[in-house]
Amino acid sequence: MRKMIQVTLLIILLISITTGCWNRRELNQLSFVMALGIDKHDNQIELSAQVANVGEIGMGPSTEGGTSVSNFHVVSPNIYEGLRKMTSLAPRELYLSHLRMLVISEELAREGVRDVLDFFMRNEQMRPDYFVAIARDVQAKEVLSTLTPTEKIPANKLYSSLKTSQNLWAPTLAVHVDEFVANLVALGKEPVLTGLKTNGPIAVSNKENKLKMSDAPVGLIFTQIGVFRGDRLVGWLNEQESKGYNYISGNVKSTVGHVALPDGGEAAIHILRTKSKVTALMKEGKPVFTINLQLEGDVGEVEGSIDLTKSESIYLLEQAMEKKLKEGMEVAVSKAQKLESDIFGFGEILHRSDPGTWKQMQSDWPSYFVKSETMFQVDAKLRRTGKVSSSFIEELKKKTKE
Repeated sequence: MRKMIQVTLLIILLISITTGCWNRRELNQLSFVMALGIDKHDNQIELSAQVANVGEIGMGPSTEGGTSVSNFHVVSPNIYEGLRKMTSLAPRELYLSHLRMLVISEELAREGVRDVLDFFMRNEQMRPDYFVAIARDVQAKEVLSTLTPTEKIPANKLYSSLKTSQNLWAPTLAVHVDEFVANLVALGKEPVLTGLKTNGPIAVSNKENKLKMSDAPVGLIFTQIGVFRGDRLVGWLNEQESKGYNYISGNVKSTVGHVALPDGGEAAIHILRTKSKVTALMKEGKPVFTINLQLEGDVGEVEGSIDLTKSESIYLLEQAMEKKLKEGMEVAVSKAQKLESDIFGFGEILHRSDPGTWKQMQSDWPSYFVKSETMFQVDAKLRRTGKVSSSFIEELKKKTKE
């Protein structure tokens, strides 16, 4: 009996081990999709896939006739069918687990992305750690066809550039697909996505010999933030408005800005830390939101005459910073109200602070958001002025006069 139990346990153990490989795929049987692009094509979609050529990735740029990626394009009623149809073009089965970027055309985004995103949330292969962007003034397939000089796989370049830029440049925002969908279904908040465009003519951007130039004529650049109302793109924030949005939303980790000096010069400020808090209250039946922004920075560069050894000079710069940041946040809120899209999540904040009032306003929140008031409190502190307290330019001017 004891022996029989041992044999049974051994069989169960073997079964549990062997079943772990039932859906195993060999690497040489897969095509790794690094980016997907979706454009509108009449009443259908045009699906583009950027696939890594594994054999070329480890080779230098001098390999004759070879590129590190191949792009495939099909027209289909939906994404699921399109990927299956694409296997008639691709040499191997398409594998989506390594997807880095999803690029949606502006035309399609303005019509609505709800149906498009259903596939990406439903597919069991895909991890939700890829970024989503809107192709501006170009088609998504053209974005995927643009080669990049510093990365063999353009999708990896886009992913790392967006991630780095979000940490170092205030107007940029990186949005994962699950974050976008969460804001899409949230009550009292609308989603946003960053824009993506080429900085030159498409005819040049997809030529591989451009990679041999020290100054590549064409590249990809993330620019401005797209505002959604529901699942439809309704407008864009410009650079100043995008900065204001990110400051209000607490997305700014580090960036650089500039302020004017009394003599007409400028000072560049390195923002090191920011902290924002939004509170809500009701005033005469109207929601009022107070945005409190605190930040610290260093003086990075001075082009003009100012003595940074004096406390009044530091105070002058801090006041100029506060004024400029307040203006940026004001125009961001004004633009969002014009587009009738609560991208800041003011509705969520009101819901948390006053559930009863939110329940009354919830069904018609966009109209309440448009009429809401905002107040701004900005506290900027400069900590360091660099290795020198005054610019050598002043000494050079004195020397010239002498």
